[in-house]
Amino acid sequence: MLRTYFTDFLEIVEPGLVRNLDVVGVSFPTREELIDWPEEDLRDLGLLAEVLTRRGDLLSVVVRVEDQEGDRAVLQDRLLGAFLRLAVNGHQPVRLIVLHLHGGRPGIHLEWIVDTVDGEELLRVPYLAFGLEGCPAERYKRQANPIAWALSAFMRPILARTTAPVRVVPRRLAGLA
Repeated sequence: MLRTYFTDFLEIVEPGLVRNLDVVGVSFPTREELIDWPEEDLRDLGLLAEVLTRRGDLLSVVVRVEDQEGDRAVLQDRLLGAFLRLAVNGHQPVRLIVLHLHGGRPGIHLEWIVDTVDGEELLRVPYLAFGLEGCPAERYKRQANPIAWALSAFMRPILARTTAPVRVVPRRLAGLA
């Protein structure tokens, strides 16, 4: 589903990104196209999208879908590995995104991978983390965006407005209504 509605997904995670990059197309490299990648790196990669801009740039976006909250350091090592491999292989990684289906901090947050050696910072790489569990589903259900609807299934359920019945029930119990 992310492949089908990828630009819609990007608009949820970072509104205006598709317009700012002037995206004209998206493709998803196959394993065969990433032949020089070791199998372990391919497993750790997640979804790789190549975004074509009107200027002719081919930019890489990596989306990792995490079903359960795990060790953050392991996740960040995987993201950093993907970022570095893409950069070394001539790709332009512009966004790393982690989609937490369960766990993770609710909402969309900017996080940082900080790579250090002997306490000295060598590299700082940003990524967006989107924790679905705990987000209010009604905000996403109101959008005219099919991926927003699909993601809302992992969010905090929509609560019916119960203010009127709550006031009426005690009155009925007291025999006043």
